[in-house]
Amino acid sequence: MEWRDIDEIPDDILEELKEAMEEITPRMRRRGRAKLPSNREIAEAVIEAARAWEGSPEDFPDAVRSLLEDWGYNTRYVNDKRIWRIYETLVRRGAMRDTLGVVEW
Repeated sequence: MEWRDIDEIPDDILEELKEAMEEITPRMRRRGRAKLPSNREIAEAVIEAARAWEGSPEDFPDAVRSLLEDWGYNTRYVNDKRIWRIYETLVRRGAMRDTLGVVEW
């Protein structure tokens, strides 16, 4: 079978191949590098992680980073200070409640 015979592949096999490729390559950038998250994407991860968080505030930034990695982002430049700054901004603007109890007024 050659590439020009691609029309002869059954539709169900093509659908399975598409689904497998979507699972293998989540949100990848050109040349196979993962995309760096913006502050807005970190804010979404902070809100999502704070909803289900029951642990210590010290471990919260690691949970946010792992959530971003699950979404396909490269977290090498996402440090704790950046996560806490975004968390505090969200709480002060009223976008979320201070579920961790770390923001002082």
